[in-house]
Amino acid sequence: MKYALIITGLLAGLAMAAPMSVVFGYLFLIIPGLVLTAAPTVFVYLAATALIRRVLPITSVVASTVVAFGLALLLGWAVMQPFRTAALRDYHAQQAPDVSPDALIHLDGDVRVEIPDRRGDPECDYLCTVLLDSADVNSVTVAIGQDVQPARNRNTVQTNAYKLVDADPTDPVGLFPSNPGQLIHEYPPLIKTRTGRNIIVARKAIEADWALRLCGNERLHRVNPVEAESADWVIRVQEKRRYPTLDLREVTVADSNGTVRLRKRFHKQSVPAPMFYFGFHVSCGAGTISSASFHIGRQTLTTGPISLRPETELLSAIGLSLPRTDPQLLDTLREEVAQALDDPDAPQARLELSKRYLGLLFFNTVATDHALIARIVADDRVTDIDDSIRDVFSEKKFPVAMRDAYAKRIVMEHTSADLRHRLAKFLATLPPGTFAQPTLEHRKIWNTPELYCHAGPFMATLADLDPAVAMQMLNSALDHAVTLDDYRQRRGLVDGIREALVRMGPDGVAAAPKIRKLFLRRPSPIMRTSKEADQWRFALARMGVPESDMPFFPGQSDQSIKRIRSRVADRLKRYEDDQVGRSES
Repeated sequence: MKYALIITGLLAGLAMAAPMSVVFGYLFLIIPGLVLTAAPTVFVYLAATALIRRVLPITSVVASTVVAFGLALLLGWAVMQPFRTAALRDYHAQQAPDVSPDALIHLDGDVRVEIPDRRGDPECDYLCTVLLDSADVNSVTVAIGQDVQPARNRNTVQTNAYKLVDADPTDPVGLFPSNPGQLIHEYPPLIKTRTGRNIIVARKAIEADWALRLCGNERLHRVNPVEAESADWVIRVQEKRRYPTLDLREVTVADSNGTVRLRKRFHKQSVPAPMFYFGFHVSCGAGTISSASFHIGRQTLTTGPISLRPETELLSAIGLSLPRTDPQLLDTLREEVAQALDDPDAPQARLELSKRYLGLLFFNTVATDHALIARIVADDRVTDIDDSIRDVFSEKKFPVAMRDAYAKRIVMEHTSADLRHRLAKFLATLPPGTFAQPTLEHRKIWNTPELYCHAGPFMATLADLDPAVAMQMLNSALDHAVTLDDYRQRRGLVDGIREALVRMGPDGVAAAPKIRKLFLRRPSPIMRTSKEADQWRFALARMGVPESDMPFFPGQSDQSIKRIRSRVADRLKRYEDDQVGRSES
């Protein structure tokens, strides 16, 4: 017994202290993994057996061991019963029979949608819009979160209510729903008839239809929320997951009398096992084993179909007005946008269509779209496009056709600092020489501190100009940059200036003395990290500064300097080889 306790104790200690060793045991030789998995449980029962045997009035070693082991097993069972009984009581208390309606449920009046396990602001999403589109529904209240600590009169429930109203096209712009096209992925009758790209097109068509409606003769407004007691219908969609111990998915629909007209649920929950033991759990992520741990043994109980999708069940059980999914709606939206931009007196609601159009492109533009996108971006009447333009182009596929439109947007007074910076980053990716013939907007950005402080990356395009002209502007911008207290703003501008000098190469060598001086100042206004220091050394190397004149900090060892010089030289060679490759192609 003593030796068994020592061996299992050591194995249990290893397994509990380093659970990944159990995983390695399974990966290389299955038997060691099994042994390490069982070691903690075996040690506990052996230790209990040894303790019990010491107090038994039985002289026979074999008999006392057998009796003690039996009592240890009984103790392992008894210890688990209070916890298991409470967990089973809780599990069964949550059970409720499924309810299926005899016919499609017809919703009307004020509908309240409760989603207790969601966080954030209650938006009018695809579920809200499809309910509002029902002819007899007056309003939809969206409530997210759950009540907590009611004794303190506190709760985390947030509610917003929405209503569709008739409007004149000249009325102010209302709200817009969040991703109404998601319906195409949740409602089986819509998705069954479409595959591949047709699903994406149908989704965009739904969103285009909503844009045309809400910028035309309808508006989406926020109204006073309706409490559950006053609602004509209460829909509750619950999806609670605590992997691996709980998975609860349920949808219920109750009328104003509280009668449940629909209930579908899937409930999987782990409860304490009948006998005490240590279970072993492995967590996986991104295709690899991320962690492993031991836990008190548990049993998994399940009711309902594991394939249940609550919102899909809901949509399948209620009468819906199916949205239009005709691809022609996208062409209609495009035409409406062009007509609004042509109209100098277009109301704001019609101009709002431009942002809705941009929001549908999502990195999927073709050359025929570019002219209209440029018109939207360059139109001063179309404001607040920060979110709409975010996913139109990727930096690697940014078209030259946007050169002038993006610059015009940067110089607009209502353009935010963040958008100026993002647009400048796109412009800086255009091929060398793109800005050799600059427009008034380009020059305004280069020469206006209030603009280039936000659009710092655009300073890199000064490399397209005559070196004498470019150096004058770069020196002026650098002098202004070192006066800025906001490091984030200064860094964006300094990075753009450095990139311009890298592109100019030897034509920018006149700036080398000033760069060296700023580099060695403490604290340096042009860098904060060793990585930025290497970037400046690379820029100086591109400008033609010899290796012996590279700036280094006092106290740097010869070995460190040698390593940095080698790193800069390698980067310089790769850059120049890349430039040669581009010129040949």
